[in-house]
Amino acid sequence: MDLTRHLVWRDFNLRYKRSFLGVLWSMVLPLAQLLVLVFLFQKVVPLNIQGYPVFVFCVLLPWSWFSGSVGSACNLFVSNRDLVRHPNFAPARLIAMNTLSNFITYLFALPILCVVMAIYGFPYTPALLALPVLLLIQGVLISGLSLIAATLNTLYRDVQHIVNVCLMLLFYLTPVFYRSQSVVEQYQALYEFSPIAVLIQSFRAVFFYGVAPSWSSLAFAAICSLAVYGLGHAIFRLYQHEIIDVL
Repeated sequence: MDLTRHLVWRDFNLRYKRSFLGVLWSMVLPLAQLLVLVFLFQKVVPLNIQGYPVFVFCVLLPWSWFSGSVGSACNLFVSNRDLVRHPNFAPARLIAMNTLSNFITYLFALPILCVVMAIYGFPYTPALLALPVLLLIQGVLISGLSLIAATLNTLYRDVQHIVNVCLMLLFYLTPVFYRSQSVVEQYQALYEFSPIAVLIQSFRAVFFYGVAPSWSSLAFAAICSLAVYGLGHAIFRLYQHEIIDVL
């Protein structure tokens, strides 16, 4: 546990080492994304959603945690080859390190969301008590996908490019800057059977609408996340010796 904690803080600090703003950069990026989306969908192509900055920002933060973690996981084993080859080191710790390091960025940006909510008059409701459940499910999903990406990219370096393309496409297929209800009925299944889409809508439910998320949908997302996590470990165990040889 101490080693994992050390790796998390080392990874987080190294990201901002020798930068003038330091950890403040973790807040600049989500704020910049928020301003761009607000300008586009309030001024250029107005979606006519009241409190749109809160509507976007409350789900942009978990999406950034998801995409940042999975995207950066591809080279985890390659860039930490000495640790992976060490007989007493569990490579899964690198996945935990990457997931938690990006989660710290989410936590740093969370107070900005609270300020934005206060500016637009959004109250804090008991629905926010569901937040730890959402974070736990998303953390499991991220860890599973990250383990798959890290394992396969060690063997096939094209995987990192495929992952980046998939994340870009998934951003538009996930209701981050629009309502899923606005999508035509024939494509609604994309949002009902995508665990990350379910999670994104659940974050919006507790922050923007102030209501409890759909527990049946969350149960589905939790089952999918556990399945992905199990698949990640199965793939890693299958290729573990080959990974050691490649590194």
